[in-house]
Amino acid sequence: MSLPSPSFYYFDLGRVLVEFDHETAVRQLAGLGNLTLDQVRQIVFDSSLQQRYERGQIETATFCEIFREKSGVALDDDAICKAASDIFSPNHQVVRLLEQMDQAQYPMGLLSNTCEAHWNWILGQGNTFLQRLNPKILSYRVGSSKPEPAIFEFAIKETGFPPEQIFFVDDLPANVAGAKAVGLDAVLYTTAENLYEELASRGVHLLT
Repeated sequence: MSLPSPSFYYFDLGRVLVEFDHETAVRQLAGLGNLTLDQVRQIVFDSSLQQRYERGQIETATFCEIFREKSGVALDDDAICKAASDIFSPNHQVVRLLEQMDQAQYPMGLLSNTCEAHWNWILGQGNTFLQRLNPKILSYRVGSSKPEPAIFEFAIKETGFPPEQIFFVDDLPANVAGAKAVGLDAVLYTTAENLYEELASRGVHLLT
């Protein structure tokens, strides 16, 4: 089935362009002190600390200070950020797709829920493929996170195109639904092969 060709392409970051595992962060943060995995989950995730950090409601220093206060771990910000952030690796198949699209001059951007520590860590690992994506819409900078309409509306304005001309891929059904609700041509990421097929159906023909 042939679909209209988009004018712009947005990619999610986590579990699309890069792989990650929050449980690795939990184990590494627990290893900073005499903490159980459940204690770390409660402090960081169940309490909404990570969510507030990703929405830009608190800064890195505040995140680390709260973690120290709740955990009793007397370590500096850099040690906490490293333990929380050394969890990412490139999804090489999708990165290759991205590079092919860039060579063919398709306009592309990044639309991600992330925090400052994670973003800085990913940049610091030499992931130069991210330079191919502009604009970079990051939740902690925008003050809104997917699937809220505000972050999608901001991303739409940044492209200058109407929403129906913008393609978006994300690994979470709720985020895809949120994107569709504001008119984006959104698809769920499952595998790189499936993403190639979704793009091919919209006239983007690349080597797999």
